[in-house]
Amino acid sequence: MTRHPTQQRQLKVLRDYAAGLLDTRRAIEKAGEDYAELVIALAKHDLDLPRPADTAKRQADIERARAILQPLLRNVR
Repeated sequence: MTRHPTQQRQLKVLRDYAAGLLDTRRAIEKAGEDYAELVIALAKHDLDLPRPADTAKRQADIERARAILQPLLRNVR
């Protein structure tokens, strides 16, 4: 079955989103759907729910959390 170009683009967006290559807002903008429709489309195409997008902001958040939590965890007995 040949897919329409729009369907192919949407499937690429869904695959990229599921792989964590797109954040939620960008995936919604590109797919032209809201969050609920995005999750339903993932399920229809047998794609996993997305992992967090690997962005510079996420990495900064992880480093900030690590800097705060590691000293606290060292003192837990």
